[in-house]
Amino acid sequence: MGRTGRKVGAIGVCPGSEAVARRARDRGCTLVGPEFALGDAGLVRYNLLDQKDANREIARLSREGRGIVATHVLAGGALAGPAAHAPLGARITQLRCLVRPGRTLVQAAVQFVLANESVSAAIIRCSSLDHLDEILDAPRAEPLSGQDLEQIFELWANRFE
Repeated sequence: MGRTGRKVGAIGVCPGSEAVARRARDRGCTLVGPEFALGDAGLVRYNLLDQKDANREIARLSREGRGIVATHVLAGGALAGPAAHAPLGARITQLRCLVRPGRTLVQAAVQFVLANESVSAAIIRCSSLDHLDEILDAPRAEPLSGQDLEQIFELWANRFE
């Protein structure tokens, strides 16, 4: 498990239905579930909304030379649903600044996690075919710019604490 140059080793999908599992397999995606063996990698809850503790854990695992598998990439679905998602609605509304033609908030969330060079892979739970396609199209969507990443860190530092 790991990166090849700047290329992510894997995006895993934990399918919420048989239809999602079939499409994910057809698109060459790795299916994961409770039986997923991590080997020497550590699971880290990491997303646009959960960064503080995740960054400490990622740094620790990196120092130990271990792989990092990001989980909860869509914050339990909060980043894939309506901005009224309680209690995170205000934060999600602020993150809508990342939406551009050719990039959804879901795709920005996936790109954010995979932009961290310490992250070896991401496991993303999805239950609809539309969300699966949106997730798997994230690497080809309009990429996050340096300015987008700065804006994420600024929002987090100034408003999310």
